[in-house]
Amino acid sequence: MPDYRTIYRTNDGHVRVPFASLGTFLRVAAIRVSVAEARAIENVATFVFSVGILSRRLKAYIEAYRSDTWVAVPIHDLFLDAQVFFLFVQQFLEDLALIVRMSLPHNQRDQMPAAFSKLTRRLLGRVLEPNAPLAQFLSAEQRWFDEMKDLRDDILHRTAFGRERSATFPDLVDVLRAGGGQPHFLRGTTLQGYLGGVLVRVFGLACLADEFVSSAIAARHPDARMPLQRGILLSASEMELCTTDKVARFGLGTPLYSMDAESQSALDFFMKAGEDLGN
Repeated sequence: MPDYRTIYRTNDGHVRVPFASLGTFLRVAAIRVSVAEARAIENVATFVFSVGILSRRLKAYIEAYRSDTWVAVPIHDLFLDAQVFFLFVQQFLEDLALIVRMSLPHNQRDQMPAAFSKLTRRLLGRVLEPNAPLAQFLSAEQRWFDEMKDLRDDILHRTAFGRERSATFPDLVDVLRAGGGQPHFLRGTTLQGYLGGVLVRVFGLACLADEFVSSAIAARHPDARMPLQRGILLSASEMELCTTDKVARFGLGTPLYSMDAESQSALDFFMKAGEDLGN
């Protein structure tokens, strides 16, 4: 996997929060969107907090392992939340697809499918220039996107409806082994490494999609009264509203976010594991 850190991290290592200002921008500019698109915008903008909660729970399960015994590991909780993680990520991708589709000109939008897997192929074939960053990312990770969809379908349906899947979700014993650091998860990885790789790709994709959507909307609304900006995730200790710094650390109007220390530590726990795979 390529190193995507420059896409979703700032120069000083903070995680970017894509689509942080999109909902406010649309309201201020009086741009109407559908109910489904409005929900998608809200879900995508709060993704970092939701995935922080899931990461905290999964990290707690992994930390319950001991070298001589796994008796303290809540096996069924681990198995359930590992599946929830994939369902949640796939829903995020579907929400992302709705937002990208929304940003297209009307003559293109009506011809575009809403489903993520179909939309990405149509974008690559008809909309994006081959050298565009989003196009290069989608092309490089197409196999992984197919795998995510197949995992989601396997969790929900089990039966393949006559279609061969690129991946099926591991059984309980393999998830348990992977949580303990053994390479028994998908593609011969540990649970921490695979989930970290998922997060790295998702944040990279979201930031590139944010650039595409922001450029498309700004081009059609050049007189808008506010810019479209990505947010930045800070630790609780960095969220100092009163500061004597003479130089602004962040651009004017940058949305700043923080979460509880335990969730942020867990998010870093998985993302660092994914980033190690890309080095």
